Amino acid sequence: GLSKPMLAAELGDERVQKWRHGLRDRPPPMPEGHAYDAANERKYADLEAVPRTESLADTMDRCLPLWESRIKPDLLAGKNVLVVAHGNSLRGLVKHIDDVSDGDIVNVSIPNGIPLVYSFDRAGGQLNPRNTSVERPHVLSGNFLEKRGLLRAALEAEVMLAKRIPGARVFENRGAGSASVRALAKLELERRLIDLAGDPAALDRALGGPEANGRVSWTTTTTRPPPLAPSVDALYMGLPAAAPPAVPRPEAVAPRYDPGCATLPSTGNGSVIVILRHGKTEHNKLGLFTGWEDAGLAREGRAEARRAGQLLSAHGFKIDVVYTSWLSRAIETAWIALSEMDALWIPIIKSWRLNERMYGALTGLSKKMINRVHGEKQFMKWRRGYTNRPPPVSTFSTYYPGNDARYVQYLVDVRFSVRESLVRSIAAGQFVFARKMPKAESLEDCMKRTIPYFLEEIYPTVVDQRRNVLVSSSENAIRGLLMHLCDIPTERINEVEIPTGLPLIFDVNQKCLRLLDDGEYSTVPEEALARWNFGTALDMLFRPCDSEIGEGEDAENCDASLPDPVIRLATLPPELAGPPTAPYDPDDAVQADDFVLGALMGVDLSQV
Repeated sequence: GLSKPMLAAELGDERVQKWRHGLRDRPPPMPEGHAYDAANERKYADLEAVPRTESLADTMDRCLPLWESRIKPDLLAGKNVLVVAHGNSLRGLVKHIDDVSDGDIVNVSIPNGIPLVYSFDRAGGQLNPRNTSVERPHVLSGNFLEKRGLLRAALEAEVMLAKRIPGARVFENRGAGSASVRALAKLELERRLIDLAGDPAALDRALGGPEANGRVSWTTTTTRPPPLAPSVDALYMGLPAAAPPAVPRPEAVAPRYDPGCATLPSTGNGSVIVILRHGKTEHNKLGLFTGWEDAGLAREGRAEARRAGQLLSAHGFKIDVVYTSWLSRAIETAWIALSEMDALWIPIIKSWRLNERMYGALTGLSKKMINRVHGEKQFMKWRRGYTNRPPPVSTFSTYYPGNDARYVQYLVDVRFSVRESLVRSIAAGQFVFARKMPKAESLEDCMKRTIPYFLEEIYPTVVDQRRNVLVSSSENAIRGLLMHLCDIPTERINEVEIPTGLPLIFDVNQKCLRLLDDGEYSTVPEEALARWNFGTALDMLFRPCDSEIGEGEDAENCDASLPDPVIRLATLPPELAGPPTAPYDPDDAVQADDFVLGALMGVDLSQV
C-alpha cells in the first residue's frame, strides 16, 4: 500500500527496483496484525502459513506446481489455456517457459491488460515454445497482441471524441442479444411511446429525470436547464419533468427468530444451500422463451444480482463454493453477487447439467404469440407441464446445442447418437461423431440431468463437508431442484414460480426455505410471502420445518405452525437502503426510460 515514488525518494531507486524486479530480493516482511496482513483473510484460511514477504523466486516456487499439475497437462491435451494473473506470477511462468536467465528476468515486464500469447509444439510429452515474438525474440518467445501504442492511441482518441461531441458516449448494448431481440425491444419501445402519448401523467413519470429514481442521466452534460413543467414541452425538448414525490421506507424490523427453524443458518454448522435464479434478461423483459439461448443480463438483472450479494453479505453468509450452469446469465449473476460479498476468489464450478430447460422450437419466440396461436391449454403444457415437451428444434437450427462449439467440444458426458452422427457425416462429407444433445425437454427431462448432479456433486459438499453452497441457475432447473428438496408432487409443480435475482435459503438439516430481510417485509408471514410471485404453491415451498430431520434441541423447538419465512435483521445496513442498483458501468448508462427520452428526441441511443 506504500507509494513506489515515495519509497524511491526515501530509500533510493536501486533498492526499490530490486524489490520490484529482483529475482531473490525480498521486501521487508509484513508486520503481524497489519491492515494488509493476508493472514486475516478468509480466502487464505486453509494455508499452513501465509507468506509475510516474497521474492520473484518465492513466487515461482508456488506458481510452478500449478503449471505442472494443471496448466501443462491441459496444453499437452491440445487445449487452449487462458491464464489471468499478476505481474510477478506471470514473470515467474515466462521465466520457466522461456528459460530466461536470472540476469534477463530483471528487465522483463508484463504490461497490464495486453495478452501475451505462446504457441507450443508437443513432442514426447514435452512442450516446446515456438518463437513468435516480433519485439523481444532474444528473451520471450511469446507475442503481445498489440502493435505498440496503437491500442492505447485508439482508446484515447475515442475518449477525446466523447469529450468533444456533446452527448456522445461509448455504448455497448450488452444483453440485447440477436437482431430479433433488438427488433422486439424496439417494438416494445414503440408500444410504450404510443401508451405514453395517450397518457400525459404516465409521460410525466417516464420523464421524471434521473433524480426521481436514483439513476444516472444518459446525457454527458453535468448541468441542466430548469425543468419544464408542461408535458408537451418535455415531449418536444426531451427534458425531465418534475420528479415524483419520494416514497418513505418502513423502519427496519427487530429480529424475532423462531428457535431451531428461523435462526440464521450460516452461523450454525453449515449445511446451507443458497438458491439464486439469475437476474432479469432482455428475454425475460420481452416475454421470450429463452432455454439454452445464451442471453445476457439486462441492467435490471445486474441490479438484482447486486442486491442479492448485498443481502447475503448483510446477513453474514460466507459462501464456500458456487455451482452454476454454462449460461452467461447465471454465471454473471454469481459473479456480481460474489463481488458484493468480497468473495470472487471462491471456486465457481460450472456444469451444463444446471442449464435451463431446453425449449426446443419455442426458443426465442414470444410467449404471448405462442399462447394466441396454440391456445392457453397447450401453452401451459409446454411452459409448465411436468412431462410435456415442446416441439423439438431442428438438427441444423442455430438453437440446437449440437451446432454450438461449446457443447460440441466440452459436453462429453452423454452418449453418441447414431442418427446425429449419420446426418452430420453426410453434411460434412466425412465421418463425424455426434453426441445426443437435447432438442427439447420437459421439466422431467431437465430433472433427470439436474437432480443426479445435485445428489452426486453438490449435496455431498453441503452435508459431508459442512459447506455453504450457492447454486446460481435458471428457473426450471431451480423448480426441479425445489421439487426434490421440498417434496413437491408432480401435479403441483406447475404452480411454482421463481422470482429473478432473489436468494432463497434452504437449510438442509431442517428442510426450511427462508427469505432474507431487507427492511421491506411485513411481520405477518402470509403478507411477507405475498411480496413476491411464487405461484400458488406457497404451502409447498414455505412450510414448518421437518423436525424429523433436525437433531437435539432444535428439533424439539420446531413446532408445526408456519414460522417467520424471513430471516430478520436487527438493523438495516446502509447498502440496503433504497432500490437496488446495477454495478456502475460507464459503458452501460442508458436505461429503459432513457430510451424513451432518446426516442422522443429522435435519437437511437443503441447506436451511440
